[in-house]
Amino acid sequence: MYRLPLASAFCICSLLLVSRVAQADVVWLDAGAMRSAAQDDHSYDWMLSYSHPITPNWSASFTWMNEGHVADHHRDGHSVQVWYHTDPLWSHLRFGAGVGPYRYFDTTSAATSDTYSDNHGWGVLYSLTAVWQNPDSNWLYQLRLNHVQATGSIDTNSVTLGVGYALSPDTLGSANWQIPAGRQEVTVYGGKTILNSFNSETGSAASVEYRYAVNPWVKVSGAWLNENNPATIRRNGALAQVWLEPEFYNKQFTLGVGVGAYVLVDKSSNTTDDSDPDRLSGLVTLTASYKVMEHLRARVEWHRIVTNYSRDSDIVLLGAGYEF
Repeated sequence: MYRLPLASAFCICSLLLVSRVAQADVVWLDAGAMRSAAQDDHSYDWMLSYSHPITPNWSASFTWMNEGHVADHHRDGHSVQVWYHTDPLWSHLRFGAGVGPYRYFDTTSAATSDTYSDNHGWGVLYSLTAVWQNPDSNWLYQLRLNHVQATGSIDTNSVTLGVGYALSPDTLGSANWQIPAGRQEVTVYGGKTILNSFNSETGSAASVEYRYAVNPWVKVSGAWLNENNPATIRRNGALAQVWLEPEFYNKQFTLGVGVGAYVLVDKSSNTTDDSDPDRLSGLVTLTASYKVMEHLRARVEWHRIVTNYSRDSDIVLLGAGYEF
């Protein structure tokens, strides 16, 4: 039986611990170049990050990073980092340094065949940033340097440029934290599944999800997922997740990260591969939603299915939800 990704669970728990004291959060999108010295090769690098202040000089962040494609390695992963930031210097410039565990997912050549293998492991992500912000604007800009030191995989260096947007969660403080929200949401999704192989075979995906708000920050969900990839595999199963999903602009907009389990109910292979999957796989998801009208919410989800039989997949879904 496959265990849930421990590093991703650690990310969720760490952010939950600091979420009560936030003043303003920042959503980052960074892109740039990566180099692997061991391969003497380079590729692109891009990442999505959510940064959350703890004190004026300390913060925590959750990052999903894609390290591109170098020889025999297509790798990405999740990280939670703790940061120290300097006080603002000239022209509203701040410097920062962050470090934290990195849970990676690496598509590489299989040791016993000419196919591929989805390898999972641990590493450490070290980062340095220079951030500039005009105090009269919510927009921020940064130069970021990263070093990944990974056990059982390659070490990499990257440099990226990023743009961020500062926003404040609706609910802050311990008193409001205790108030159950009780809201519910039923969402129907359609989208695409992408196999984490060297060829990235694609297919259709569909899902129905029920989501319950435990309080203004924490939600739980259950869903049914269908993956139909004609080139490789067809899977059906149940999803169960817990979410950290703060709300913004009077519940108009939400951002979230969730971890949980994918219970495989049915699987059929369209190839000669005879791999025998465990029934339980790990699941890490990024989500965002927007309230279109009184009870209608548009939502996007990005699942990473983490298997132990080299059938990891990314599933990108767009959905329409009824909230009540």
